[in-house]
Amino acid sequence: MPRELNFDLVRGRMPVRYRMPVLKRVLGIVAHSLISGYCIFVLFFVIRNTSPFLMKFVPLLVLFVSLDALFKHFTTLNSVIFTPECLWFRYLLLPSVPIEYDRISSMELRKVITYYMFLEFTDRRGKTRVLKSPASFPKMLEIMYNIADLAPQARLNDELDKMVGVIRRVKERQGQDGQ
Repeated sequence: MPRELNFDLVRGRMPVRYRMPVLKRVLGIVAHSLISGYCIFVLFFVIRNTSPFLMKFVPLLVLFVSLDALFKHFTTLNSVIFTPECLWFRYLLLPSVPIEYDRISSMELRKVITYYMFLEFTDRRGKTRVLKSPASFPKMLEIMYNIADLAPQARLNDELDKMVGVIRRVKERQGQDGQ
């Protein structure tokens, strides 16, 4: 027997929140903060003028990589919230982005090194903006399916349109089998 498709519609049970696992986010921030702190300690208190070049360079390289990862933890998408009025994209350090469903003009799933969701919308000032979100966010396919359901006027690229169509057909079939 095929596995059941576990996509839930958020219509009728809002607000619904999808978020990055808290433990993963906190452990990443703590680990990269400790690594950065240790690298700074090594640079200021361990390395001397007579130290070899490699011993001076490696802590700088590790510090750069660690600060980059720490910056990404703070500026990547933290949660997506569906409310009756609008869709919220929330970040830890960046301002939250509210998007009204009727202002969404298109949604694409595109591969740029890795897969991203591009959501084109008109903000409250009438300016067209594009929100880029990594498709590796937890339950991103379910989020895109719900955006397509709540914003039927949104244009979808071919692959995403096919995916939403397949999910709708499977959900309808599961609904008929469950009755």
